[in-house]
Amino acid sequence: MKPISLGNDNFEDLVRNGSYYVDKTKAIEEILESGFEVLLYTRPRRFGKSLFISMLENFFDIDKKEKNKDLFKDLYIFKSPYYKEFGNYPVIRLTFKDLKQNTYEEFFAWFELLIREIYQEKYYVKEVLEDYELKIFERIINRTATRNDYENSIEYMSCWLERYHQKRVIILIDEYDAPIQYSCSKGYYNELINFINNFLYFSFRCNDSLKFGVLIGVLEVYSTFSGDINALVFDMLSNDYKDSFGFTENETKELLEHYGLELTSEVKEYYQYNMNGINIYNPWNILNYARDKSLKSYWLNTSGNDLIIKLLSEISEENKIKIEKLLTGESIEFSYNKNIKYFNFDKEPDINSILNLMYMTGYLTIDKKVEDEFGLGYRNRYYLKIPNNEGKKLIIDIIIFVDEDDSYEIRNGIDNFEDALLENNKEEMENSLNKMLKYILYMDVEENFYHGYMLGIFQGFLRGQYIVKSNREAGLGNFDVLIESIDRTFGCIMEFKISEKESEMENLAKKAKKQMKEKEYYKELQLEKIENIKEYALIFCGKKCIVR
Repeated sequence: MKPISLGNDNFEDLVRNGSYYVDKTKAIEEILESGFEVLLYTRPRRFGKSLFISMLENFFDIDKKEKNKDLFKDLYIFKSPYYKEFGNYPVIRLTFKDLKQNTYEEFFAWFELLIREIYQEKYYVKEVLEDYELKIFERIINRTATRNDYENSIEYMSCWLERYHQKRVIILIDEYDAPIQYSCSKGYYNELINFINNFLYFSFRCNDSLKFGVLIGVLEVYSTFSGDINALVFDMLSNDYKDSFGFTENETKELLEHYGLELTSEVKEYYQYNMNGINIYNPWNILNYARDKSLKSYWLNTSGNDLIIKLLSEISEENKIKIEKLLTGESIEFSYNKNIKYFNFDKEPDINSILNLMYMTGYLTIDKKVEDEFGLGYRNRYYLKIPNNEGKKLIIDIIIFVDEDDSYEIRNGIDNFEDALLENNKEEMENSLNKMLKYILYMDVEENFYHGYMLGIFQGFLRGQYIVKSNREAGLGNFDVLIESIDRTFGCIMEFKISEKESEMENLAKKAKKQMKEKEYYKELQLEKIENIKEYALIFCGKKCIVR
């Protein structure tokens, strides 16, 4: 059985160590066939973007040709006619993932170190430099260069590498938008974007030594690509490269079977993501699940949500209510417009831009597209929804708990509720829920709102030691929520009802208990040989709940 390597974005290491690798080398063939000079790929975090860049570097880099000659022999590209391009070009690879500083001055100091590292790596080009070029080179190495030197630094190095190798250059930039995103929350976006614009312009548009360039990020930063470098953008709505990032359904099924697991309906509901018509799975989730064999949230805690929390905390109450409706399973219409994917967040946040941001970062997904009746394309209407059950936990954390002053009370309420559930303390379950419900804004409620709310709470239930199932057939009907411990020592079933009047809540509770008994939902747990089974009726009325 192949080892699982988590958090390792080094393609060479994965292959040489025999770790499980999902072959994405067909994209190399597609890039070469396209003939495009600059390509930008945008995907959410943990979708294999950095590994993709590492794959390209190890395939094309002329400096690695001898070392990597056997690296691709078992992969798709080895049998392609384009394998002749293996090890054929000098490569400059940069990653901006660490360029997340609190001030512009701190950012620039780190940027200097990044470029200095590139120059040290390519030190051999000094052999072909003129005297005036040597001075530029030494200024970069000694960190005495001007801003203009740094803006032109990759263009200079490309020229020198082409002169040395007699081959045009490939430029790869990973997480190019990381410092841009971070600068928004730290207040130096305008200063930084001006520098980044110039740097990319000289690296790509004014670079006569360029074979092609690839940029990877989460978002398309419109001001950076407004005609300056002519990048062809492949985002989540593009038909090309749809399966180049993330795992397809077949790839996921094959991977799980390798580790003795199945791609069950539970796994699909928890991790499945729709990307322009095909089902895609986040590699971080699937690899963690294959290793731990525990169905729980892995992706949610891999990055901060500071910017989205900041933006959502500033929108109107009306828009907060609109977003909270996502928990009902509803979809929200938004305008997908490349011109507004990123903007100066120092200004008053625009709800449509925030929805675009949440879509591009993977917190929401496209539910459906309504074609423009005039066939113009750019006037198509799109609808967003929560992508999967894991996403419900995120929506609880980010959207409903967006007020930091309330965050402690709500999280404390969740912990108390979970403890009370395991102790069969219905009174404390009720008290904890009522404390949490007072923070919701959404009042035009239906059962599916509370259903989504409760699922959001349960997605992190006791750190994944319990399996949570929703809306499944059992006995003679369909239960709302079923929870069972992995060690099969505990199970419970929940039925949710909505009451328009508080005076009717007790009657509804009796009906719910009767329904659970008549429908025999408990048989689902008995089949798992669970003896300790509890049944709860949760009746909601506005911001009040009773547990019976």
